[in-house]
Amino acid sequence: MSFIKALEIIRDNDIMRPKQLAKKLWPDSDGWKRSHKLGRGSAKGAAMALAAGGLMGRLRQRGLIGHFTPIQLTQKGKKLLQGE
Repeated sequence: MSFIKALEIIRDNDIMRPKQLAKKLWPDSDGWKRSHKLGRGSAKGAAMALAAGGLMGRLRQRGLIGHFTPIQLTQKGKKLLQGE
């Protein structure tokens, strides 16, 4: 998974939650059809949001996105997209 695609989606959309990012990154994935046990119940596609949350954590760790709502690129993230 390329960080560039995720950064472009974050730049072009108001992403508030990991699930929103997951829907944009992997709209046709079979993961949306699978049921996953979480806590006391189950939910379809729950692992997709967890995967997107992990990706967002890696982006934050590298300083490419900030801790804002909606998620926004930092200067470092903007420079990466511009190819600097």
